[in-house]
Amino acid sequence: MHESDMKFLQLLPIEIEKHPNDLLALQKFLICFKNHGMDKDSMLKNLEKIKNQCDFKAKDVLMDLMDFVVGWCRQDLSI
Repeated sequence: MHESDMKFLQLLPIEIEKHPNDLLALQKFLICFKNHGMDKDSMLKNLEKIKNQCDFKAKDVLMDLMDFVVGWCRQDLSI
């Protein structure tokens, strides 16, 4: 596992806890990792790992974040 994956897996749950209702703040978090070289497949894999370990409320947030990554959202919100 790459260092960036470990950092992502560690930090994203903290960000979700800090900003549970602010998808745009969480989108910026994802963009930061993208800009530092995390590819789409790795990001989706990491989001799935977190989703499988979190509570029900956070799963909805993670599904929205996955939509940003995959592009199943408005074009201007796609990552």
